[in-house]
Amino acid sequence: MGSSPDNDDQRCSLDELLKLLADTQCRQILRYLIANADQPIPLEALVEHLSTHTLDTATSDTTQATERDRILIRLHHLQLPKLADYGVIEYNTTLQLISYLEDPRVDALLQSEQISGDDKEDTTGDDPDS
Repeated sequence: MGSSPDNDDQRCSLDELLKLLADTQCRQILRYLIANADQPIPLEALVEHLSTHTLDTATSDTTQATERDRILIRLHHLQLPKLADYGVIEYNTTLQLISYLEDPRVDALLQSEQISGDDKEDTTGDDPDS
């Protein structure tokens, strides 16, 4: 999704952006949204994507459902509002649709080796600053 003219006024500082991207799950969310930037992403599709990185195929259906619920709650109440506040996504809570708002700084930082490490290791999204 393209950046709107008003969006530039809502952009965060570089320091704020670096702090945001320090969270592993925020990076995973943004990478997924960037890869699918041609249309808004349903919240449920994002939950499914993130849960595939955290769930062991040997876990029970109950455990998988609990983990998906945990991811959904964290996304809806913490991470998506935070990303929207920073001006890097648009989150329509009524329709539960998420769109990436293009930001060359985010693109560059996610492509850099310093921040692009293997994010599959820590997918809890546990950020001590949140």
